[in-house]
Amino acid sequence: MGYQEVNNDYLRTQVMSASPVKIIVMLYEGAIKNMKIAKLAIEEKDIVRAHQNLRRAQDIIKELKSSVDLNVEGDVPEHLVRLYEYSNNQLVTANLAKSTEPIDNVIHILSELLDSWKKLAESN
Repeated sequence: MGYQEVNNDYLRTQVMSASPVKIIVMLYEGAIKNMKIAKLAIEEKDIVRAHQNLRRAQDIIKELKSSVDLNVEGDVPEHLVRLYEYSNNQLVTANLAKSTEPIDNVIHILSELLDSWKKLAESN
């Protein structure tokens, strides 16, 4: 069994045994990681790698958006949906313009949300 297979098995086990809150944390971490790779790729003029990683980050953000429970009372679900839509639009802009500034904006937003989710995960 090669390294990649072991790594995939490990990740699969982590996801399958994780709580819903931990899965959300993992999604945020994945999106941020892909955005940082895309930003580096843009700086290195590696357009293909930038595009691939921005698309991965967008896919994760779409998953986060679809996981919002709109039946929860209050403004939080609606605000989260708007933040995810804004973030996705910023990544589209970054991809089209090959600009790192919109990526920085989204990294900042998701990092703040990630901190909140981590605190929630620790309290459970």
